[in-house]
Amino acid sequence: MKLKDKNTGKFIGVATISGILTFAIACGLWYMVSGEKWLDFWGIPVTIISFWIIGALIAWLIIPDRKSYLLGIAAYLSTIGVNFIIAAFNFLNGENGWIVLIAIGFAIISIPGAILLNLVTIRIKYMTKI
Repeated sequence: MKLKDKNTGKFIGVATISGILTFAIACGLWYMVSGEKWLDFWGIPVTIISFWIIGALIAWLIIPDRKSYLLGIAAYLSTIGVNFIIAAFNFLNGENGWIVLIAIGFAIISIPGAILLNLVTIRIKYMTKI
């Protein structure tokens, strides 16, 4: 689809909300496990939300208009792909193996955000066809 489509902003907005939801879940789980707050570190939410926005843009550009029902799934997979590419780059540059486990955890924690994105995307597409 094209970036000039009228629903591009809505889709990116919902992807941003999905990123915020993913951060909230990860922040809550991390606080329950370690007692440390992530709200003091601005790099973590910016990274998670930017993964979602980049993944949504990739999905928006590669999915044709006639297959718009695949947008939510494609955005989730692109987001995970962006995360794994950055994790692999960091791992190859000398980071320890924890970065790969964090990427796998991000993939699992992102599932509710992907469900939200898919439901809202289908609803937006349904409302614009009427």
